[in-house]
Amino acid sequence: MSDTCEALVRRHWHEANRSAWDSFAALLSPGLVYEVPQTRERIRGSAGYVDLFRTWPGPWRAEVVNVIAQAGKAVTVIDFVTATERMTGITFFEIEAGKIARVTDFWPEPYEPPARFSKYIERYAPLPTDAS
Repeated sequence: MSDTCEALVRRHWHEANRSAWDSFAALLSPGLVYEVPQTRERIRGSAGYVDLFRTWPGPWRAEVVNVIAQAGKAVTVIDFVTATERMTGITFFEIEAGKIARVTDFWPEPYEPPARFSKYIERYAPLPTDAS
């Protein structure tokens, strides 16, 4: 199973880099949930996740640096490269029935998200902090 999970997430990045949106979408569960805890962004549904990638402002590519996989889960470390910067991204994938069902992105460098062109993104409230 872990080999299958690794192949699936590698294909995820490969198809995204090719802008092959139909084959990219075929890897995803229709009920996929995508979250970025750092920026409190969430997308519900595979159509929105595809739209996030499809509408990213400007050219980009994801270079896979490392993949760790086990049954039903995988983590990738990528270099996300745009025309002006290179950022490290850490992505946690949950796989169900051979499809990517949940994606959680972490970006080690703090940042505010860029202007988004996808109508599927919602911002959620930060978690309360313990003031005691």
